[in-house]
Order: sequence, then structure tokens, then C-alpha cells
Amino acid sequence: MEVIRLRGLAVSPGIGLGEAILSERVVFTSRRETISDQQVADELKRLRRAFERTKEELQKLKGYIEKQMGKDQAFIFDAHLMILEDPMLIPNLEKVIREEKVKAEWAITTVNNHFASLFESLSDEYFQQRKADISDVLARVYRHLERKKERKEDLDKPVILVAHELLPSEAAIYLSQEKVMGVVLDMGGMTSHTAILARSLGIPAVVGLHDASLKVKAGDFIIVDGTDGEVIINPPPAIKREFNSKKERYENYQKELKKIASLKSQTLDKVQFKPLANIELPEEVETAFSFGAEGVGLFRSEFIYLQRPTLPSEEDHLAIYRQMAKRTYPRPVYIRTIDIGGEKSLPWLNIEKEPNPALGLRAIRFSLKNRELFRTQVRAILKASERHNVRLMVPMITELEEVMELKRVVEEVKDELRRTGTAFDESMPIGVMIEVPAAAVLIESIIQEVDYVSIGTNDLIQYYLAVDRGNEAVSYLFKPHHPAVLELLAHVIKTVNKFDKEVAVCGEMAADPLSAIILLGLGLRNFSMNPIFIPRVKKALREVETSTAEEAVKQALKLKTATEIEEFMIEAIIRKHPQAFFLSRFGSSGRGNQSRP
Repeated sequence: MEVIRLRGLAVSPGIGLGEAILSERVVFTSRRETISDQQVADELKRLRRAFERTKEELQKLKGYIEKQMGKDQAFIFDAHLMILEDPMLIPNLEKVIREEKVKAEWAITTVNNHFASLFESLSDEYFQQRKADISDVLARVYRHLERKKERKEDLDKPVILVAHELLPSEAAIYLSQEKVMGVVLDMGGMTSHTAILARSLGIPAVVGLHDASLKVKAGDFIIVDGTDGEVIINPPPAIKREFNSKKERYENYQKELKKIASLKSQTLDKVQFKPLANIELPEEVETAFSFGAEGVGLFRSEFIYLQRPTLPSEEDHLAIYRQMAKRTYPRPVYIRTIDIGGEKSLPWLNIEKEPNPALGLRAIRFSLKNRELFRTQVRAILKASERHNVRLMVPMITELEEVMELKRVVEEVKDELRRTGTAFDESMPIGVMIEVPAAAVLIESIIQEVDYVSIGTNDLIQYYLAVDRGNEAVSYLFKPHHPAVLELLAHVIKTVNKFDKEVAVCGEMAADPLSAIILLGLGLRNFSMNPIFIPRVKKALREVETSTAEEAVKQALKLKTATEIEEFMIEAIIRKHPQAFFLSRFGSSGRGNQSRP
């Protein structure tokens, strides 16, 4: 057999070995079948029955997954039930049937293609991944037009699941089976449901392989390296032995990390720090805590807009925020208000095309221009704050006027709730994200108007160095340890600490052990990141003295290049604390995928 080695995106670390099983790809019809005027009524009834059957199936699947994997992993079916029950979905499908005089299959295909093209036109990978939820629901309705049932294989030996693409519910059903040792997908990204679910279950996964499903045959032996992003098809015995050994080392590493997750978050000289989690979906909360998170430092509220084909209501927001508050209690949860706009636009938000969307109408700019939408979200967050563990966080502040305006909106909403006797946390902390260099320079004025700040280093560095980190031609210039970047971070952290208020970093720097030690030396104590990276960062910070980091950083800031700073810091830390970077090499799937804020 020919040995094939493929490279993809590592989204769930670990080593998996087993025989390949192939998942069938969902295919919508390409045939536009017309009907007569007299057949329209029957076709509409057929569509309605399919929706009823789909609802019954989703409820059954939810119960099955709850029994197999727990309530947290069954959340996807709640999300799909919300999509199914969206008041605009059936009317849109019925409109196609009535106006075009076509069968329901073509109506579903038309609507699916419409949403797929809309989501694929967005440049943000997280947004693109959400199209799978609507396709998933429509695929189920499509199958139930002819009463086709869910197919689930019972596996009796270790297997590697190979597919072009897995819909979210398919991922939940397949990955609930103990014999699935790894996942290989042509499509997908770091924020896809399959990736999130695989990470939470500890199943190695590599995605973004383009045509792996065409190169694999059922029964082929597969090795999945979810740490380095490699997939090997039909390896010889020597390579199998090599990866079995690597698998054993990784499992030992995981045992070490489990021990670290439950240890105190403090440095060798007893300085306390707080690891927090950046999460996309509510079902990630318990997994984050299992990795040692002491709260949710960034909950991206955009998914609420992406789980349905129309704008979410206040009740939709409130249900999710209350769930988050309950799941995290008594730990804090920082809810970021909508960070949509520019390159992250959605059609039902009516945002005009912009020539330079990254610098355009987005985040707080979009919210202040769409007051009612913003007030709806703020009102829901306030209503969910009864447990006193909810924080409001607003992204992409540029000037003090924006801070004053958002505070005015919050006060107006509070007054409304007081008049109606609605309970909420009167002292709910309000904070802003420092992602624009201008806000970093103005930090002394800003911090006096808010309760805390969170530094989004990904965007801050991108804007400060004028580097598009997604552009391969210039991405080499994206340097977190650039002297100018560290000086700017030092200014923000020092200023906030002077006012005895809270400052966190929620970008990729927080997830990298070397960067975390540098940030510690700059005075940072709150680190928010993708949960899977918490143990290795916690390990690194527990193995150093804060005084060592502070003195090393003080000397490093005198150096002139990022390379010099990195080399100096590594040498200075290892000289005194040789265990600080031990094991960190197993925890990363590449710096570019660690924790997009």
C-alpha cells in the first residue's frame, strides 16, 4: 500500500490510530422539479410534516447524547431546535414553493444555498463555520421529506472518522462512540463544532485537508497527529511504532496537565494569577473549568446571531446569558457585546459594503449606530446579572467619547429596568477592550471611567504594527515581542495597576508560555485564552518567581529587536527556572490558532 502523508490544521491535540471509516456527504438536490398550482397545498403540508418529524428527531437525539455524553454536549440540539423554530424559516421555504411552483426539495436547496453563499462571503473563519448549523437543520428536514432516518454505525474496533465535512449533529453522534480515536476532515476550522467537540472529548482531530476523503478508502490504517496537524495513511510498521510511542508520551503529558489544572494559580514566590477561558459556545464552560479556568474571560456573543437566520430577540439573548451565568457561578463571566461589522457582517444586519472593513463600522461603532440592537443586548445582559457574576465587556474602543456614550446607554437601560421592577446587578462591572492603539495611549483617561479593561493583543498588535496577520506575504512582521508592542503593553498594564483596577490579556499572547511570563513581568495577573492552553501556561507561571520575570523583562525592554528579546528572556528564565518551559511543546497546535479574541 502507498504511504500518504497529509498536512492540515491541528484543532484537537493528541495521537489517534485506527482503521478509516467514511462518513457520507450530505447532498442537496440539483434538480429543480416543478409542480402545478393544485399541488402547492399538498407540498406545503409535506414540508410542515417534515418539520414536525425533524423536531421529534432532534428531541430524541438530544436525549441520546445527554445519556451518552452529558447535557453539555447535547446543547447543539437545543441550538438546532431554535433554528428549526425560527419564525422566518418556514415562511421563507413556503414562499419559494408558492412563487416558483417547485417541490420542497428544491426550496430547501435554494434556501440552503442562499445562506451558504452569505456565510462563505464573510472573511472571518468563525463566522464561516456557523453556516453548518443552518445546513444541518435543513438537511434533516430534507431527509424527512421522504422519512429518511438518521444512520448511526455501531463500532466494535478503534476507528478514525474521515469525512469531507461533518455537520454539527453528525459530529455529536459519531464522537459519542468510544471507538472513535480520531477525526480527519477536508473542511472545517478551529471554531467548527467538530473541533470544539473533539477538544472537549480529547479526540485528536485534523481538519482543512481539502481532499483527504478522496485519498482514503474504508479500512485504510490512519494515524492522526492532532498536535502537529499531520495525517498518515497506511504507515509502515516503523512509523506505527514511532507514533505509538508518541501517543504514550502525550498521554503521560495529559496526566501531568490534569494534575496542574487543580493546583493553585500562583508563582513560586506566592504571587496569585488568574487563568480565564475564551469560549465560543455555552457547552464549552465545563470543559474550560476542567482545564483549570477560574472564570470565562471572554464569551463571544456573536454565536447568538449566527445560530438563526433572523435577528435574535431579547429573550434569545437572555436565555443564553442566564445559562452562562448559571454554568459559571460563582466564577465570573465576561460577556463581550456584539463584535460584528466590517468583514464580519451578516445580511440581516443591513451593513453596507466598505472599502476597508477592518477599519470600518464594526464592534462598538456598529452598536452605537444601531442603538436599539445594542440596548436589546445590554438589557438582556443586565437581566442575566442577578447572580452578580456577569460582566459587560465592549470591544474596539477608540476614544473616550465612546466610553461615555456606552455608559449612557447602560444607565438608560438600567432606568428602564428599575421602573419595571426588574431585578439586576446594580453594580455590574463594565469594561472595555483595548484593541486600538489610540485607546492604549489614552488608557489613563479610559480606566477612570470603567471597572476593568481587557487587552485584545491580536488586533492591537495588528493595528499597531500595520500588519495583516492573515496575509502570508507580511505575517512575518506580526511580532508580539516587538519592542514597541511590549512598551505599549507595559504602559497599559502599569497605568491600570496604578488605579488598582483589573487588566487582562485575551489574545494569543496569553496562551503562549514565554509571552505569559513576559506579561507576568510587566505586571499582568489575568490571562484569558483558549481553555486547552490553560494547563501549559499555568505550568509555566507556577515554575517562575515573579521577581525573576520582572527583572528579566526590565532588561529585555532595553533591547532593540523581537528576536533579541525572545532569546534573552528564554535564557534568563531557564537559567534560574529550568522547569518553566517543560512540557509546553506538547500543548500547541500552532500559535496562529490559539485564541482569537
